[in-house]
Amino acid sequence: MRLSNIAHLYLVRLKARVVLVQELFAVLGIAVGVALLFASQVASTSLDASVTQITNGVVGQSKYQLKARSPQGFSEALLGEVQRLPGVRVAVPVLETQASVTGPSGNQPIDLIAIDPRYVRLGGPLLRHFTAAQLANKRVLALPAPIANKLGVGPLEPVKLQIGARVERALVGVELTARSIGALVSSPVAIAPLAYVQKLMQMQGRITRIFVQTQSGHDSDVRAGLSRLAAGHINVEPADYEATLFSQAAEPIDQSTKTFAAICALVGFMFAYCSMLLTADTRRGLIRELRRGGATRPEVAQTLLFDALVLAAVASLVGLALGDLLSIVVFTSPPGFLSFAFPIGSQRIVTWESVLIAIGAGTLAACAGVLTPMRDVWVRTAHARHADAPGGRPTFNRRTMVMLAGGCACLGVTTIILLTAPQSAIVGIVALILALLLLLGPLLDLIVTSFDRLQRSLGSGATMLAVVELRSPKTRARSIAIAATAAVAVFGSVTIQGSHTNLQNGLDRSFHDISSVADLWVAPSGEQSLFTTIPFQSATATMLMRLPGVRSVGLYRGGFLEDGGRRVWVLAPPTTTSSPIPQGELLAGSLALATARLRAGGWAAISKTLATAHHLRIGQSFTLPSPRETMFRVAALTTNLGWPPGAIILNGKDYARAWENPEPSAYNVMLASGTSPAKVRSKIHAVLGPASGLTVETAAQREQSQRATSRQGLGSLTQIAVLVLVAGLLATATVMGATIWQRRRRFARMKVQGYEHRTLWWALIWESALLIGTGCLIGAALGIYGQLLLSHALVTVTGFPVILSANVLVAFASFVLVTMVAAICIAIPGYRAAGVAPYPWSDV
Repeated sequence: MRLSNIAHLYLVRLKARVVLVQELFAVLGIAVGVALLFASQVASTSLDASVTQITNGVVGQSKYQLKARSPQGFSEALLGEVQRLPGVRVAVPVLETQASVTGPSGNQPIDLIAIDPRYVRLGGPLLRHFTAAQLANKRVLALPAPIANKLGVGPLEPVKLQIGARVERALVGVELTARSIGALVSSPVAIAPLAYVQKLMQMQGRITRIFVQTQSGHDSDVRAGLSRLAAGHINVEPADYEATLFSQAAEPIDQSTKTFAAICALVGFMFAYCSMLLTADTRRGLIRELRRGGATRPEVAQTLLFDALVLAAVASLVGLALGDLLSIVVFTSPPGFLSFAFPIGSQRIVTWESVLIAIGAGTLAACAGVLTPMRDVWVRTAHARHADAPGGRPTFNRRTMVMLAGGCACLGVTTIILLTAPQSAIVGIVALILALLLLLGPLLDLIVTSFDRLQRSLGSGATMLAVVELRSPKTRARSIAIAATAAVAVFGSVTIQGSHTNLQNGLDRSFHDISSVADLWVAPSGEQSLFTTIPFQSATATMLMRLPGVRSVGLYRGGFLEDGGRRVWVLAPPTTTSSPIPQGELLAGSLALATARLRAGGWAAISKTLATAHHLRIGQSFTLPSPRETMFRVAALTTNLGWPPGAIILNGKDYARAWENPEPSAYNVMLASGTSPAKVRSKIHAVLGPASGLTVETAAQREQSQRATSRQGLGSLTQIAVLVLVAGLLATATVMGATIWQRRRRFARMKVQGYEHRTLWWALIWESALLIGTGCLIGAALGIYGQLLLSHALVTVTGFPVILSANVLVAFASFVLVTMVAAICIAIPGYRAAGVAPYPWSDV
């Protein structure tokens, strides 16, 4: 059969209104699946790419870098020694720090990069767009246009620049546009003259990095020379090491996102496949006509595959457009908590891989759905012949037993993964979806049989018609498609939202434990201080101690440290803190003994992920690569305290000695008994004054800020969960709309036979309620199992403080929501469809 003949046959069939409407519903169903998969793929690939772009924009052709281990940096005199090393072509000094910029319209945290104007042309693409003249001004900043717009400033307009607790005025000298720096315009960075930032930070003659370009063939010699100059006190790393560190830091959340995105993809595929099943009856009729006309099996397959490719092509275009819109509107929250240690941009990265994966899944679903009726051509079983009798009662045959056995086997696979290898959660989720599909048919038969026995006592024509329709082999594929769509929608929503809730609850507990060590927190203002990693120079501790109601003021220290390819969070609560190790975060060890050892000094509580990476056990010694390398012993194992690479808790004095810096990153203020935190907070504000650059928060306020930041960081997981549910509702509405449209002819003929409008409408409602209810029931039940599996996977893979629980309330809410939407989609259109005028259709 020629392709032209197949295409002509397809166009002729589309002239029939019922076929055209069915194909449009199928296109919509596939498009939803493609959009769901494409949007989740874009979300999971954009994060790493944004940091890589920023890193490349600064690094340029540099091969290595010398990087300070603390914000205090190292002597700029080292630059000359680096430049004199054999094989060094260029060495570029940089001072980098976290800062915030405030304008008339708002505030923006940034990564401030200070560079000597003489070396501008030797840096990466981000730095090459400046001239020495542009950076010659001592108080000038270069800001990307989106940041300048957010702040409400333009070129040569003033802004407030805050570094730590120090605030000064600066001018916006250059506004960077997308035309000049491309995608880097979405990066939260600012460029400033080196001398200006050194003076502002009181770091004259000090820098934090030296980027090194090597001569060809001298890489190993240069690295050896840099290591000799570093002398074990400065890190020698590849120039693009920042992207490597971020990739490791983002790996747990990235794996979580990819796991959720994979579930999203499976849900999308099932939506598309179920939508295609709605056209199964029409294509069975086409197959019969082709076979009667003498078409061979390969020719029938070619005709159906042509249908599938046309549907896949149209649906993929619609789905990609919809998915692109979803990725812009829905996936908009950056991982706020990672931005405290890395310059994360808001770039949306769309790769060809994401496009091809989405199109491939849509095509596969279309082919699988279109070719499903082909089994009637190759096989004709006794069960199929028995099913030809309309309204026949299903029997407990071999096929049912096989489906039940297969479903139980899939549940067994999931259980084994849950108990032995939760990191392989994707395999377990696939097994759960297969179990759902295998058990759905037998469960539907059981519910219909039970309903049939119950409805006989009611004597209702509507319930009898519903049972007959559900047992008809001609509508079996359609019934399974409706139930499966609802089941997958509820399953995906319950699995993702439930495990996400467990993760969020665990993080909330962690933030509460960390924040509650003090009654009031005094720290540099701005979001960057939420992790208390920004040291500041201040002599207000004594002043605070004199205030009425203040019992004590402790020095809280903290920072980030690179250790074994990880950017670790180091916390050092004051020695007076009652619980330096949060009790809810302890995984191994005695809390009382670990606390005593921590206070004595020389001991550290470390995250279990770090202990595993370094093969450490409680009591063993390890060397911390701090500015002054110091040896500690492991006092206890904890969660990662919400920081993916891991955390280390030290004694405050040990931290000051290891970092060779006594500056605090926060004041922990403890109040006398019966003192109002709000009143003392107001007094501290008055003492500090508006120009101090410090802010005062109660423990509850700080906890709330950290919770908000973590929710922003886990925004993509929330968005995926919402997206799955919205797509499920849309797919359910699509399926129900297609079902109602397909029933109009049957209703017209039944009207001729004397059935009333009200009877047909209630029959449709009862039938749909049984289908949707069955699907939602099994979806909710297996979704609870899925959320437990994913929660265990998050604990194993990410080290996050996850609270393991079965969120039945989430399952119930999804069940109710999908059921209500389905009821609305059925009731109103169904009433109109049942009101069709009587007509003796023969082709039904």
